[in-house]
Amino acid sequence: MAFQILSPTDKLFTPHSKVTRPVATFQQLQQLLQQSLQDLHVESGRLESVDERELSQALQRLSGRLNAILSEATDSRFSSERVVSNSSLPVSTPTASFPTQGSIHLMTTRDGVVLMANDAAVDMLGFDLTNIGTMSLAEWISYEEWRLIREQLNAVHQLQESMSWVLNMRLSGGGLEKMKCIVTPLLDQSRNVTTWHWELRPHRDSSSTYPFVKLVQGLETELLHGESLDSCLQRICDAFVETFGNPFVWIATVRHGQRIQLRAHAVTSDLDWDAQGPLWWSSISRQEVLAQACVACEGSLNSSETSHTGEFGWFPSGFHLEESYCVPFNIQEDLSGLMVVCSRKTKEFDVSVRGWLETLAHQVQRVIARGMEMEQFRLHSAALGSVHDAVCVTDPHGYVEWVNQAFTTLLGMTPRQVLGVNLRSFPHSQLQEIGSFDSPSTSLGCVKTEIMEKGSNGESLVLEQVLTPLVNTQGKITHFVILLHDVTARAVAEMQIKHQVYHDALTDLPNRVMFEDHLLMGLAQARRDGNLLALFFLDLDNFKSINDQHGHQMGDRLLRVIAKRLVTCVRTTDTVSRLSGDEFTVILQGLDRIQDIRQVAQKILACLIAPIRLSGQDIPVQTSIGIAVSPNDSTDPYRLLAIADQAMYRAKDIGGQCWFFATPEWNTD
Repeated sequence: MAFQILSPTDKLFTPHSKVTRPVATFQQLQQLLQQSLQDLHVESGRLESVDERELSQALQRLSGRLNAILSEATDSRFSSERVVSNSSLPVSTPTASFPTQGSIHLMTTRDGVVLMANDAAVDMLGFDLTNIGTMSLAEWISYEEWRLIREQLNAVHQLQESMSWVLNMRLSGGGLEKMKCIVTPLLDQSRNVTTWHWELRPHRDSSSTYPFVKLVQGLETELLHGESLDSCLQRICDAFVETFGNPFVWIATVRHGQRIQLRAHAVTSDLDWDAQGPLWWSSISRQEVLAQACVACEGSLNSSETSHTGEFGWFPSGFHLEESYCVPFNIQEDLSGLMVVCSRKTKEFDVSVRGWLETLAHQVQRVIARGMEMEQFRLHSAALGSVHDAVCVTDPHGYVEWVNQAFTTLLGMTPRQVLGVNLRSFPHSQLQEIGSFDSPSTSLGCVKTEIMEKGSNGESLVLEQVLTPLVNTQGKITHFVILLHDVTARAVAEMQIKHQVYHDALTDLPNRVMFEDHLLMGLAQARRDGNLLALFFLDLDNFKSINDQHGHQMGDRLLRVIAKRLVTCVRTTDTVSRLSGDEFTVILQGLDRIQDIRQVAQKILACLIAPIRLSGQDIPVQTSIGIAVSPNDSTDPYRLLAIADQAMYRAKDIGGQCWFFATPEWNTD
């Protein structure tokens, strides 16, 4: 037998039902269904077994469908009165948008007979609960509109998505209101439509609010163009007062653990904010009531009787307002806030207005979230921009996307010259050695290098470059932050210290430490190339007498002149050193013939034999040179130096002002 649940003329229960008055609460409806099942078993003698089974299953399916709707509901009133079904049959419902706060929710038969209604339906449509199960939704809709809707509903027999219309409905006060209607089919085990779930929400005419909505939406763009968040929020408050005549509107935000901040407010000209507002805000901003309202899950309506509790009030008491509606914001994880709109009249904030305010609040929340992001971005940008060190941001391949003022000042460039250009000092090779940073598995820390750059006035700069990667939520590197720290002064000081360690303080020639280092390297190079290396050991024959006759200061000046003359006698690849006192050494590298060594020795004698004029006096200098050659004389550096020293004394023995080879046969042509 085919079973149809409740036509418009059917009763909800059989004549023998013990329940005499149907009611609309979910718990009582559940009890009503259970009682009907019991009555069905009592009267089963009048029915065929097949009829009894189908009727029993139909009632159980109805209970199951109601339970399915309630399981999706977000209204706390629904969840507290959820229907419990004893049916083991599966419940199937299409994907749909189920009850939301502030909406009218109804359950009807396929013909529109109302089976269930929530409190909003009772308030707005004036439902008489005693007539539930007998009254039709057609009583609140115009005949023509209902005829069209019913035709579409009756055409649906199998699984369908929700359908929606905008229709005119008669409210409890007698007036007509445009309502947005969403109807969702509920199915039986055979996937046939048995009942309908209706969600009705006031449909606000967008033409009157379009300029306001357009203003709020346009503020996001203005934030991107540099407008401050507080200025944008002030324009929202001003628009409420100017467009809708609300006497007082204010917006506040708070971060976790911080004091609530009043971001914007607006009042009509007859309200004296300066006289009452600051004192009122100073009082309520410390109240726990306000902090709790900022993190609330839903809006709250407050009348003049309940708006002041002790020192707390949603508006200054001297404003003499009647109502306020508070909409909370959940902006970020640690940032919340609220918008409060006040009215001079009672019952100003009906369901329609509250729904519109909550919709608008989502847009205002987006403006605040975007504004906070832009404030953080500008703060970070200003912080980086004011850093004394040069900072730039590049893409993963080293192309510059942002620089601070210190960067352009240090290198003497304009942003236009730098942006979009590959950074010359970008450490490509070091990053390639580390590996591909496109992979999220790559763990890349800071990369520190030391570079040389030209400064704004052309001077050479030594810069410490620190490269730090920025990664996205997937762990991939998207940018690099590069900091350039001027370490020129430190580098110069280090170079000076190093120079002093390896150079003679008087003549600035390499000292014994550097001489020995160069001799070791020269001998190694000679072995590799198969060349000759010559070591000259020079000593001034008459330096003691010069010191005794002219003084040590004159002797020091003489040594500096001799050092300069020696440097001019050799190549840049050769090394001239001062070992101590009047002893000098010369290392000649890359020689192929002994004759080349003789020519250099003769050149040095000729260069030094000319008198040196100091303080108006010509001071003659006599020099003796000992020469040792590797590999013939030795390949050991210390032995080679000793051999050259001995050869120098042989040169002195034969009269000085000459050179002498440690290998005797090389002393003659």
